[in-house]
Amino acid sequence: MCSTLTHRISTPSRLHFTLIDMNGELGRIDGSLGLSIQDPCLSLEFGPHERTVVRGGAPSERAIVLAEIAAGSEILQVEPRIEIHIRQMIPPHQGLGSGTQIRLAILNALNQRFGLNHPTSELGAISNRGGTSGIGIRAFTCGGFLLDGGHSVRMQKKSFAPSRFATQAGQPPLLMRSDFPLTWGVALFIPSRHQGLSGADELDFMLANTPIPLDEAQSTSHIILMLLLPALRELDLETFGSSVSALQDVGWKRRHWARPDIEPLRSVRAAFCATDGIHGCGLSSTGATIFGFFDATKFSDDEVSANLRSELRNEAATPGRIVCTRANNSGMQLASVA
Repeated sequence: MCSTLTHRISTPSRLHFTLIDMNGELGRIDGSLGLSIQDPCLSLEFGPHERTVVRGGAPSERAIVLAEIAAGSEILQVEPRIEIHIRQMIPPHQGLGSGTQIRLAILNALNQRFGLNHPTSELGAISNRGGTSGIGIRAFTCGGFLLDGGHSVRMQKKSFAPSRFATQAGQPPLLMRSDFPLTWGVALFIPSRHQGLSGADELDFMLANTPIPLDEAQSTSHIILMLLLPALRELDLETFGSSVSALQDVGWKRRHWARPDIEPLRSVRAAFCATDGIHGCGLSSTGATIFGFFDATKFSDDEVSANLRSELRNEAATPGRIVCTRANNSGMQLASVA
């Protein structure tokens, strides 16, 4: 059978600023704050085939796509007869939400290929994602700047666990979704030798570090409600950036910065804080991507990259690549292949 690629699906990646309440005394746990971004992105072309065919990408990327086709076919109860060509993948285990994006992209590709007509929201609900944070699913469906309300301890989720181990918890309610200013650039540093926590390591870390003291969850909530969100609404980039930095030193994010494997990335954090034009510095999810923000009306991407690269040399920081991007305010895009 000849190649019959008919559609292209593209998704954003996402930055995860922090989990908000890892205490739970009020009766809810988790809660998340995050942002959809344009680059890195996931881009796949697909069409019908008599068997499963995956082309393009590196061998490790093809293996990921094959595994997700198998999982998605089981969820949707279809035969995995689809051809997929990998155009671009989000780096895995870098705090950019690659797992959720590829799961939802494959579910939507199978939905389109077999004419199942499931709404995208329904595919999100059956994806077995969102058991801790809803940012990844919402980044896929609508993009933008996102805040969710976590899970009810009484009704949804009785213990702390990463999404992979909380598949029955359901999606948390979306409390806020806002377009993010495209005049605010996003600077990323994606390390080449470090990865975030995943699987059993992430579960062990979560169990060992919960519950956190109530006052730290309260401080996290206070920073978000009374500093970060007003700064976003008032287009105050300096306060927005300082709020992101403040979140690194309290609650759940503070515990990640205390991990021994994160130690080499502290020089990257110092470089972000010292770079002319960059406001704020955060660790996305469990790492290892580090991010900050800049005024794109005053500094070009090249200028920010050069300034950050200079500071990274001064700090003798760990190797990695710099990416300057913008928010994604639309979410997934599905189009016919011309």
